[in-house]
Amino acid sequence: MLAAAKAGPKCKQLALSELPKYVGRYPDMADQALDILTDLFEEKEEFQVKSIAGFKVIASTASAGVIKKLVGIVGQILQSDVEAVAASGHEALVAALERDVTATMEGLLEPLCSTLESAARSQTLVFIEKALLPRAGRLLNKNPEAQTTVAEQLKKVMGNSVSTKEFSIFMRVLFSMNKFKNGIEGANEILDFVHASIDLDKDFSASAEDVDKLIMCTGSARIIYQHGASPDKLVRYLSSKVLPKFKELGPEHQLKLLKLLADIAPFVKGAPCRSCLPLVWPLALSEVPDIITEETKINWAALECLLYTFHHLAERVPGFLHGLTGLQIFNGQPENRQDEDHSAKLAELKVKMTTLVTHTSEYAKKLKLVMNKLRENKLDTPEAKKENGQRIASCLATIAACQNVSIMADKILKINLKNPEFLADAKAVTLSFKGGGAAAGGKRGRDGGGGGGGGGQQPGAKIARGGGNAPRGGIRGGRGGMRGRGGRR
Repeated sequence: MLAAAKAGPKCKQLALSELPKYVGRYPDMADQALDILTDLFEEKEEFQVKSIAGFKVIASTASAGVIKKLVGIVGQILQSDVEAVAASGHEALVAALERDVTATMEGLLEPLCSTLESAARSQTLVFIEKALLPRAGRLLNKNPEAQTTVAEQLKKVMGNSVSTKEFSIFMRVLFSMNKFKNGIEGANEILDFVHASIDLDKDFSASAEDVDKLIMCTGSARIIYQHGASPDKLVRYLSSKVLPKFKELGPEHQLKLLKLLADIAPFVKGAPCRSCLPLVWPLALSEVPDIITEETKINWAALECLLYTFHHLAERVPGFLHGLTGLQIFNGQPENRQDEDHSAKLAELKVKMTTLVTHTSEYAKKLKLVMNKLRENKLDTPEAKKENGQRIASCLATIAACQNVSIMADKILKINLKNPEFLADAKAVTLSFKGGGAAAGGKRGRDGGGGGGGGGQQPGAKIARGGGNAPRGGIRGGRGGMRGRGGRR
């Protein structure tokens, strides 16, 4: 069959329908069979869907080694601009997942450690998110060896350059496994990996690269802490090395860092609260101007994060607040000192928090008027409507942040020193950026991710066989190689 597969049109049709049935029984001949099916895929448009149907049959019956090679082929077909071809490729990969999740994930993840094209990378991530995650618990948790192998492969990928979204997807895969989601031990294993990625012993520089890496690695920290891991090491790192350089960061990175801190704050307890509060509170005060005029600009999103973090940390160590804020709360903690006078700090607290409560109410009213005018706009073009929608969404987000700032500032003003209650845990406000809602942009393509562009397989296009999603230009190893999809090194 292999020798006669390309002898003529009828032989080619026969090869497409019959060869896949026998690959699982003859693994030593699998490479030849895959090459023939791939050649036929590239030869004619009418052969493409039949070739992929053959790949699906192979995926359902073959051994791990064959599946891993097959994934390298089919993974590239996902980039096709032809809807039926891409959909068939997706089905073949799902069949491979169901047959051998370990081999399939190795075939998908190994190229991500190399310089994989953005379009191919995007499609791989979409497949992991859309196809693997819904099945991960069922496919991985019944096989401890699969959990270990896939977890190690994910860690290798995460140790390279990955985006925040990619990091988050990989974290979700890890936490779909019983190995990590059940108990503190698994969560700590992932957290140790995150700490190593950040390198907590290294001095923090305020460079964009260092900040991006910190935010990326800790972006999924809340998931880890929800599973019982302790944030103490990370908070000490933020307090000793990152927050002291806060003013050196650009505005965008400052806000990302404050959002990260707000995400972590509900899980911080004990000594780390005492190391972090003296940095958070002055930052909050510095965001409130002494005099507010029509031209005054306040960073409501930053203030919201800072006050949210303050409430959670203060709830843990209220006695620590006297020397920091002037709030004299006695609860038997070592830092309680009745003989110290911090009335100046208390006066500053009252002035700043009163300013916030008063100004937020006025500013929110103005924003609502602006938003109502935007909603009355009669716009003709899609671009104008989109821009108007974004402005409305921005107003809504700022109004929500203003309201949260007002509530939290008012609570600090009216705190009961004998029985203090901070807006923490179940009493906490819902952060404005957690409430959803940036304006919808343009429609996404099928890949759901950006940056891919076209690049699908058209009739006559070549699938790289030995180089993952390496440049096209051939089938077997010497011609650009699709076998193994090892990725460009």
